[in-house]
Amino acid sequence: MDRQKTIFFLIIGAAVVLILGVLALDRLFGISLGPPDLDATATVVSLRSTEVAIKATETALRGGIPGKAAGQTWNGLEITVTGVNRDAWPLIHAFNEYNDPPLPDKKMLLVTVEIRKAPDGDDQPVKVGANDFKIVGERQEVYTTYGQETSCGVVPDELGGIVTTEQPLTGAICVQVPEDEGGFLLVYETYIQDKPAVYIPLPEEG
Repeated sequence: MDRQKTIFFLIIGAAVVLILGVLALDRLFGISLGPPDLDATATVVSLRSTEVAIKATETALRGGIPGKAAGQTWNGLEITVTGVNRDAWPLIHAFNEYNDPPLPDKKMLLVTVEIRKAPDGDDQPVKVGANDFKIVGERQEVYTTYGQETSCGVVPDELGGIVTTEQPLTGAICVQVPEDEGGFLLVYETYIQDKPAVYIPLPEEG
């Protein structure tokens, strides 16, 4: 009987020592064997998700295609923004008086681009048109050249033609966007065999 009591007290004593040791580790080194802090875990997961999203956006802004220069597409084009008219309605109206004015609280954004064949690409001619492009703003809305509420109508020097090694192509892309929106990206996306889109930031005003 005494032996059983001795074993019992030894077990209790060991448990007390173990608990005191865990508490000491937690106080000295922040090591805890208790249940996980669910709020803290959720915060870490959220921060990591945000970091992944930021890295994905940075990749898109560089052109969206690993190993390619900024503005270089999967089919060997180099796209350069050469001009941005953030209030193009006077020009659009002067070019064709039958064009409709911008919708309420919208403006016409006209972007001029130059497109060349990349030096390290092939010699295949590439057909390019304004409908291959769209604009995305900070609201993540998509504005196309052909949408009922985003089209500018008949546009002067509208982009369209064939790009070859010897002959670059220049032209304009125009869409209607909200007057109070900014942070625009020019997006080249042809919807051919799920090829990657290329995102090109438009220069800010100033």
